[in-house]
Amino acid sequence: MGLGITSTVRHHARRLCDLQREEHSIEVELHQLLGDPKFTLYRLAFKHFGFGVRLEAIILSQIYPIENYFGVDGKPEIKIMKGRKSGKPTKHHLSLRRFQKSLGLAPSLEASGDKSKIKIVGGSDLCRIAFWQWVFTRIEVKRCRLDNEIGAALGAQLDAEKAAGRPVRLVRSRISAKAAKLLFRELVKVLE
Repeated sequence: MGLGITSTVRHHARRLCDLQREEHSIEVELHQLLGDPKFTLYRLAFKHFGFGVRLEAIILSQIYPIENYFGVDGKPEIKIMKGRKSGKPTKHHLSLRRFQKSLGLAPSLEASGDKSKIKIVGGSDLCRIAFWQWVFTRIEVKRCRLDNEIGAALGAQLDAEKAAGRPVRLVRSRISAKAAKLLFRELVKVLE
């Protein structure tokens, strides 16, 4: 038995239907916005990663235009500095770091006394969550894994780190950061 369909249940069902209609109309609008020619090259790079429309929109909202991350010469900014410990020249990919930071995927070192830990601070929480979900659904699940070199590289690292017994949340975070690096590389390649 039961109480049947009450007015409260009908009210909640109507709200769910309204939310679904609103979600659909937003998705249609996203398709129209992403169809703009200024995003064509970006979306070409995104195809290598198998991002959905929502993730593409989230990423574009943070990184467009990519030229903001470049130096005055219009190319990715790389500084060569003397290493702190070795004293040898080391490359610092400043544009890449700014790009990762805006996506919320740039780890920063926090040290206090004897303790030292890596923590992600700053950038877009929404992007960080979206990348984490993308890793969880498109890289971690082997049958859904991208069938290209990006999927193979990220999948191999993920499988190796999980097999080594590292915490799954840490592994997903690392794969997300590596995916951001690969995305930057693809965007630079496509936009040249």
